[in-house]
Amino acid sequence: MEIVLSVPETIVATYVVATDRPPGDPAAAASAAAARIEGPLGEAVRRMLDGPLMSVSVAPVAEAPPLPIEHLRVFAAPPEALRAVVTATHLVVVQAVFGAGWPPAHEWHARAVAAGIAQDLGGTLVDLFTPQVLDPAAALASLPGPDGRSALSAWVLVPQSAGDRGLWMTTRGLGRFGLPELQVNDVPPTLARAWTSGLTGIARALVVRWAQAVERAHGEAFVRMPNELTVTAADAVRAYGEVPGADAEARSTLVQLRLDVESPEQDSLLTIIPPDEFPYSAGEFLAQVVDELFGVRSTTVRYAPDDERMREAVASAREALPAARTRFLAGEFGPERHLIVKHRLTRGEATELIWSAVTTWPDPRRLHGVSMSDAEIDPAVRTGRPTLVRDPEIVDWGVWIDGEGIVEGGWTNAVLTGE
Repeated sequence: MEIVLSVPETIVATYVVATDRPPGDPAAAASAAAARIEGPLGEAVRRMLDGPLMSVSVAPVAEAPPLPIEHLRVFAAPPEALRAVVTATHLVVVQAVFGAGWPPAHEWHARAVAAGIAQDLGGTLVDLFTPQVLDPAAALASLPGPDGRSALSAWVLVPQSAGDRGLWMTTRGLGRFGLPELQVNDVPPTLARAWTSGLTGIARALVVRWAQAVERAHGEAFVRMPNELTVTAADAVRAYGEVPGADAEARSTLVQLRLDVESPEQDSLLTIIPPDEFPYSAGEFLAQVVDELFGVRSTTVRYAPDDERMREAVASAREALPAARTRFLAGEFGPERHLIVKHRLTRGEATELIWSAVTTWPDPRRLHGVSMSDAEIDPAVRTGRPTLVRDPEIVDWGVWIDGEGIVEGGWTNAVLTGE
């Protein structure tokens, strides 16, 4: 099957420098910034600056459209940078126009000039696409080097937010190339870090496929692309500007893309879903993708010894459980810091202890979560599948940080590991 995507005629990159020291001659300020850029990129920037595809202007803040202060705060702008933006008297606006596909010359060239002006003026650099405050030196470092290589992670972010059945993760930056943004739903919270890398790798593989399709289309308004995409671990490595090894080239996974258009007023999104032939649940697919790419596996099932130390550990965890729920409801956890619970799973005479990441806990008697492992005694309990956990079944809880594991709680784990 295929997906049909529209090809924008032009794409605009806009960067703003908020400053109290506006340049008297914005064209001269842009030329001075461009003159310091070396190599082929510098030559291309200067050519675009001399033509009709790039513009540089200055306006008092009172006469310019307001900057998206709240969005800048959401995208982690430092407080001092926000203060500088709010108190600035003038805005230097750098815009460049280019076509869809690769290379994103409008982004490279506009960022290069705006970052140079920000350095010269001591101003605050804002990328209005994200929107995001950028350090000028880091912005210049994100530009392609002499080999033409540029890390996609410098241009595409992966925001995430909590949902009832896991995390909603999206990209923010594929629009720079004319593409819809990617999204993936109900990611198990403990796979957030792995899926951030995975989604960035999927974005890179998609950009490569998109650029090839746009080039073949020769100016057509639409392109057709296969709805299935093979992604390798090497795509993720390259997306972060690194050189992959042979092992990364060999690790691959297959995802399917579905074009979702919610309404004419909203942008369309490419949703990542399992291939049609995938025989298991969507949650298992999400776990399998990062396992195939990075070897990120689910936690293992543990069996609890019925001894005094374990009973004391369970009692300690149960005593602290109401406070853990209070902290969860107060919004203390997520998206990188998760509350997890260990609960009994019983089938006949067999019992396993399963960890689940908590997603909702409206009733103290039961909670909803996402399983962190495959059960051995129940084939319906699989990594990434939703779980309903009743309070009497909970034997432990902990605070999980991606990449570190349990950093708080985990009384029964301490018994099992002998710590």
